[in-house]
Amino acid sequence: MARAQKDDEVFADRFSAAEFVAMVRSKYLAREPNLQELIEPLVGLGSTPVIFCQVESAEEVVSFVLGEHENEVLAATYLDRSRTARTTSLGDLRGLLRASPLPAAGRALSAIEALPDDRVLRLGETEASSIARTLWTKYNLAREKGVTVVGLEQFTKDLSDAGPTGVLLCSAWLQDSLVTAALDPTARRIVGVLFITDFLPPARCKNPAR
Repeated sequence: MARAQKDDEVFADRFSAAEFVAMVRSKYLAREPNLQELIEPLVGLGSTPVIFCQVESAEEVVSFVLGEHENEVLAATYLDRSRTARTTSLGDLRGLLRASPLPAAGRALSAIEALPDDRVLRLGETEASSIARTLWTKYNLAREKGVTVVGLEQFTKDLSDAGPTGVLLCSAWLQDSLVTAALDPTARRIVGVLFITDFLPPARCKNPAR
C-alpha cells in the first residue's frame, strides 16, 4: 500500500461473509489460489456484513476484507501480476476500436489517436456482469458530480447480458480523460467501451466560497 499512487482507485463492494466466500470459491479460486487466505478467516461468519476492497498499483494488487461495522481488517492478500499479466498494445486497441460498431468507440478512438502505438496496456480478467454492476454504480455517481461518461448504458447492458462470461478489461489514461474497454477472452474483439472526461465540474458549477 505504501507504493500505491495517490490517484490509484480503491474498488469496494459489500457482501455477507458467506456470500463472498461462496463467490470466490466458485468463480475465482481456481485461477487465483492466493485468494484462499482471503476467505479462510471469513468461513463461519455467515451473514456478517463485510466490505471487500482492492487496490491495483501497476502490477501489484492488494485485496482486503473489512468488517462493515467495526472497520476491522479481517483478511488480506497480496499478488504481483508482473510475471503472468496479459497485455495489449495501444496500437492493437486502436485497431479494435476502428472495427467496433459500438456508439462510444468513435469517441474513444479520437481520444487516443495521437498516443504511441507501442504503449502497453494491462489486461485484467474479470466477470462481465460483475464489472457492469461496478462501473454502473461508480460512473452514475460520477455523473452527478459533473463527469461526462459516454457509452455507459450500452456498456452495462451488453456486459450484464453476458452474465458470468469472462472479459478482459483495459484502460488508457489521457491528460483529462479515460478510455476503458472490455475485450473478449481472445483479446480480438471489443465487447464494451467507455469514454470518460470532464473529471472536474466546470468552474461555473461551483458554489461560491462562504
